Amino acid sequence: MNKKILFLMPDFNGGGAEGVFVQLANYFSLRYQVHFMVLNSFGPNLKKLNTNIKVIELKKNSSIKSLFKINRYIKKNEIDVAIGTLAMAYTISIANLFGRKKCKYIARVGSIVSSNLSNTNLLKRSILSLYQKTLNFSDTVITQSISMDEDLKNFINKKTEVIYNPISSVKILSLSEAKPYIKLDSKFFNIVSVGRLAYEKDYRTAILSISKLKNKIRNVRYYILGDGDLKKELVAYSNSLGLNDNVIFLGHLKNPYPIMKNANVLLLTSLYEGFSNVILESLALNTPVVATDSPGGNKEIILNGENGFLAKIKNSDDIVQKILLVKEQKNYNMDISKFEMNFIADKYEKQFLDKVNK
Repeated sequence: MNKKILFLMPDFNGGGAEGVFVQLANYFSLRYQVHFMVLNSFGPNLKKLNTNIKVIELKKNSSIKSLFKINRYIKKNEIDVAIGTLAMAYTISIANLFGRKKCKYIARVGSIVSSNLSNTNLLKRSILSLYQKTLNFSDTVITQSISMDEDLKNFINKKTEVIYNPISSVKILSLSEAKPYIKLDSKFFNIVSVGRLAYEKDYRTAILSISKLKNKIRNVRYYILGDGDLKKELVAYSNSLGLNDNVIFLGHLKNPYPIMKNANVLLLTSLYEGFSNVILESLALNTPVVATDSPGGNKEIILNGENGFLAKIKNSDDIVQKILLVKEQKNYNMDISKFEMNFIADKYEKQFLDKVNK
């Protein structure tokens, strides 16, 4: 009989973790019975989920408050593997304390813990540090990069598994053939960023870099694909630097790949980044990347001079220099075979098939 796998996350928002989980669920639904549980069933990734996957909506505003309901479902439906990400990674770990003995409870951590804690006050930092300890209750903890894994070991005392995020380059290349939301003018050197307009993405430094780059490249345009709480502030900052015609805010696009494919470079200025899916997507589209050498997986994907360049965090001058290097260089090695879905899914499947030791 096929294994029953339950994926858990808060909702179907358009973030990287949500996208990865939907991809994995779709892949495994072809050979296993897959269930998908969320607190609230909304968000752009819901439409991407295969129709043969059963969606369970808890209709709760807290994953912790859903503990007993989650375990009741696992026991009633005889779930063999329950894997949670984001807030559900911690919930599923705690649930394992009184869960189904034949079920394997897997926590997938999606961020650099110490970086997340660095922006909180001492009291909140202490509470959240203790909260990380709950991961010790899971059967397995999965991280997305070596950097993330090493960081997490400062908080938990448990064997972990590093499994990179997957990519389906065939699907991305196919989507990139669609009509673009906006056509990039080839007379310009076109730079694109994709991601939430949030503090950790450090778009202010990216915009400052474009201001300085204007003195080096006369025709430059910077397209920002994403929405977030900081949009109004960033638009005002861009305008204050006289970049009205150079920086274009396009908002969240359902299909950013036609624009990414036709850009000269993808720019990622994150202060920290667990594992950047958009870097892999850019490389699949043969677009080189300039990314900050921030805590996380960037340095495990970007090889200086081969598929792009790493720049110093919050250093607009260094970012400008790295963009200029991209402009000068013509040939790149964009091999991303070790991140392809079938290769990564095999690593997840090994975790699913391993026996539960309780």
